[in-house]
Amino acid sequence: MPDQGSHDRTVADRLVELRRRRGLTQEGLAEQAGISVGVIRKIEQGGTARIENYHRIARTLGVRTVWFMTPEAPAPRVDDQRDAVLADIRSAVNPPLGLRGRLYPDDDVPPDLGLLERAVASVAAHYQADRYDDVARLSPALVRSAHAHVALLEGDEKNEAIRLRSDALQLTARYLIQIREHDLSLIALRDALADALAVGDQGLAAACIGEQGWALIRQGRFDEVERLCADTADALEPSKLSKAGKDTVAAWGYILMRAGAAAVRNNRPDAAREYQELAQTAGEFVGDEIATAGHMRFGRATALMNGMQNELIADRPDRALEMVEEIRPRQGQTTANTQQRYALDQAAAHLRLRDVERTTEIMLGLKSRAPSWFRQQQAARDIAEDLLEQAKRMPSSGQREVAEFLGVT
Repeated sequence: MPDQGSHDRTVADRLVELRRRRGLTQEGLAEQAGISVGVIRKIEQGGTARIENYHRIARTLGVRTVWFMTPEAPAPRVDDQRDAVLADIRSAVNPPLGLRGRLYPDDDVPPDLGLLERAVASVAAHYQADRYDDVARLSPALVRSAHAHVALLEGDEKNEAIRLRSDALQLTARYLIQIREHDLSLIALRDALADALAVGDQGLAAACIGEQGWALIRQGRFDEVERLCADTADALEPSKLSKAGKDTVAAWGYILMRAGAAAVRNNRPDAAREYQELAQTAGEFVGDEIATAGHMRFGRATALMNGMQNELIADRPDRALEMVEEIRPRQGQTTANTQQRYALDQAAAHLRLRDVERTTEIMLGLKSRAPSWFRQQQAARDIAEDLLEQAKRMPSSGQREVAEFLGVT
């Protein structure tokens, strides 16, 4: 087994070495992994690939996906306009730190917990409705107001302000994950978790940990996510399921889904299956979807949808689509974001099975009903690229429409 702790070789070096140890040519590895030989050549020449292609290669070679992750200097990225757009959120989420602590702006407005709570609910509604421009505009002021409330109030009112600040920060973090500002989202989630723990809100703390797992998965940090979520699930697991409250079981199941998502992406199918079975046990116990802390929902349908995604990532698109009929009667109970991600997974599964027309139909539907969300999804761009490659001869008008909308050429 190669030394997984070594960081003095590039991904290209690692792949060449392991491929040769397995006695495979570039063409043989590509065939077994179910990807084009051009992807193998690109990586071995120092290029990069999608995370799911690294996963397929790792599964074929019998190593963890993170074996292909190695610290290298990233290419410089100049994006002054994006930095300017995010300046207000950065200031609210990550204020300067001085000798006397964090330097929050002065706020002379009298505290009003009811108003703050309604503002948090309003931003949550904007997020769930995919109105990301509104979230970006409102969240900095919301976070600053929460800081001011915490500073000005005492006793039980202060604790409620801390809980609302946690909620405001985790909502802002979820938006930041959607726009791929993962490091900034993790700063927000660190503070959101600290606030939730400070006031003993276990459900909100679990929501923050789950979102932290999502951000870390986006960064390819699968081992860390699995350890984090497995440890959290152990702490949350009810001593006796039959006597547990649905909120407690929902928090436990939600964290287990994250652990399974990390494990399946890291080529640990047995662990992923175990986590998913437990998550589905939690989902069956909860039954119909219930609202949970952090403006989430969990129940039987959400757990099944996560299992369907795991089947897809494990390269079993036929099994993933078999689960659709089981999920269909309940899918309307889940959040809009969960339904949209589920539809995107269905599109990917159909494309793996060469059903270009059905894939195009689903993609056009997502563009129509959730354009802001759809535009932010890297998975949607990946599907669009593959769709253009698989389209016979000239892409259809619908395929071109999707590709143009997502900026895929």
